[in-house]
Amino acid sequence: MRFFHRYDLKKGIFLVLLAWLCFSTLFMVSKLIEPKTSISTMLFFRNILGLIVIAPLVIKSWPKALKVHDWKIMLIRAVMGLLNLFFIFLAVQRISLVNATLLNNSAPFFVPFILWFWLAIPLNHRLWPAVIVGFIGIGFILQPDRRILNMGAIYGLLSGICLSISIITIRLMARKESFTTYLLYYMSVGFVLSAPFALLNWRIDDALTLIGLISIGFFSMTGQFFLFHALKHAKASHLSPFCYSTVIFAGIYEWLIWDMTPKPIALVGAVLIIAAGIWIFLISKTPKELSK
Repeated sequence: MRFFHRYDLKKGIFLVLLAWLCFSTLFMVSKLIEPKTSISTMLFFRNILGLIVIAPLVIKSWPKALKVHDWKIMLIRAVMGLLNLFFIFLAVQRISLVNATLLNNSAPFFVPFILWFWLAIPLNHRLWPAVIVGFIGIGFILQPDRRILNMGAIYGLLSGICLSISIITIRLMARKESFTTYLLYYMSVGFVLSAPFALLNWRIDDALTLIGLISIGFFSMTGQFFLFHALKHAKASHLSPFCYSTVIFAGIYEWLIWDMTPKPIALVGAVLIIAAGIWIFLISKTPKELSK
């Protein structure tokens, strides 16, 4: 297991790219099986399979795995993580996989405002140009029409807002909670919240749909595994820009499976969002309040 524990930027980048490939594949599978199942069923399978996978880790670290230092942050993280997936699943049903992924990755633009509103951390004025460019890019993706706004794009944007809150809670938990404890409660809360809706809207049309549902759980957990170990190799600030590789993976999937290519206006939005996101990552520093 030496591969997973030495500090090495190249390995960190390799692992984080594998993580984002897993998450992109998860979104792609959800788009493929959507006509034959329900979103609540997808969320249920993702959480129940996650609990099954981490069960050996929980048993190994029992009863320490049950100890939580900050219940409020843990619950916010779990709920926001579930809502992030809920909104991204809604988005990929209504807009292209690339656009949904881009809007999900708008999270960095919201983080400074949420830090200011929630934790009273002053806004870094050096971020303003990047944030403005990012929101202009979002405007190109939203593409307002006669119905005022594209609802699929709104769902994608909501997933980005939920992801931004998740990012903050992960930073707040980083030095307090173990990875096993984090996953246990993350999946448990998701299971409890998704189970009633899954029972009410249970739908699995065929064996291929069942395989797709199982793969959603698999790619979710595998992505979490690669991301966790990537962060052991390199700093988050060095790896964060690679989250935009999901857009490339989404574009490849969309071209191979649906024979779709992005519209010129969407490409302009993509360039602005990715450039602004990387700009924010390069000039941002983690506030001391988040590392205490």
